[in-house]
Formats: sequence, structure tokens, C-alpha cells
Amino acid sequence: MNLGSNKVENWFAAVAFAEAGEHETAIEMVGGQAPVKKRVGIWETLSRHFAAAAFAEENCPETALEIIGASAKRNSFLETVGLKGVKVWYGSLASEPVSFLEEVGLAGVRVRYARMTL
Repeated sequence: MNLGSNKVENWFAAVAFAEAGEHETAIEMVGGQAPVKKRVGIWETLSRHFAAAAFAEENCPETALEIIGASAKRNSFLETVGLKGVKVWYGSLASEPVSFLEEVGLAGVRVRYARMTL
């Protein structure tokens, strides 16, 4: 087995331990506590962030922040601009107008319809 697949196996094993509540074991599997800031390769960075994501998903945000070396919770964009608590929905629009029939997969089908206003 190569070095990359061993690290991936360690990440997934650490996720399993974190989900089972074995936080200390999971931290050991991904290399211990958050390292001192230094230049690291992509594998080390991914390893820490995948481990942190596993802890965050299991409602352990403090542990996740500790693993990635973050000192404090950062405000979201909405909090920063003074809109804390405002619900925002977002999406994307097609750059070209698309008909309803094309959108639902019926492009080329001839349809007759009438429109009434009451």
C-alpha cells in the first residue's frame, strides 16, 4: 500500500472513532494535537481538515477548531455586516434563458396550452 492510501485509511478510521465518541483515539490517529504553524504539504493539511470536519459533524466544534489551529470562532458574513439572524436563500440562474419544457427534460415536445386570467 502506498503512503497516500494509508493516510486516507487513517482519516476514515479517525472519523469512525470520532463518531463513536472516542475523541482522544481519533486525535491520535490523525497525528495528535494541532501542529505549530509551519509549511506543510497538501496531505498534512487535508488530514487535519478532514479530521476537524469529522469532529464538527459530531457536534464537537471546539475539538475541530483545536485540530485545525483556529483560535476563535469567526463571524459569518451576515454577522459581520450586521444581519445576524436574517434568513438568506441563494441559488444560481442560467446564463441563457431556458424554457420550462427544456428544464424538465421535454425539449422538442410540442405542447399546446392556454392561459387565463380571472
